Amino acid sequence: MTTPTEIDRFRHFNRFYTNYLGLLGNHLYESPVNLSEARVLFELDRSPGASARDLRDRLGLDKGYVSRMIKRFVRQGWVEEHPSAEDGRVKELRLAGPGDALMAALAPAERKRLLEAMAAIESVLSR
Repeated sequence: MTTPTEIDRFRHFNRFYTNYLGLLGNHLYESPVNLSEARVLFELDRSPGASARDLRDRLGLDKGYVSRMIKRFVRQGWVEEHPSAEDGRVKELRLAGPGDALMAALAPAERKRLLEAMAAIESVLSR
């Protein structure tokens, strides 16, 4: 049985983390993107060459919203479009440049510690 102290600590961490990432505001961690846009950029980082349709299906986002988002990202130089070798009507999307990450300011040892802690949390919560 969980104790009130454990529940309070869990809630405290959730408030800290959502505040740190800026998930409750209009933009994510003082960046020029909101949470949905950050999810799209994350998916493009994970799956270079994905199409807008792939992104919509994976993230459950509206077709028009994704289309406008991709156009903006291309205009800002964050994303590049390339015709698919399999179907020229489909555009493969890739991030254009390294981008900024929340972890960029952390020393290598701090990044390693953070990623290990995140893996531990994910492991415990996915059981």
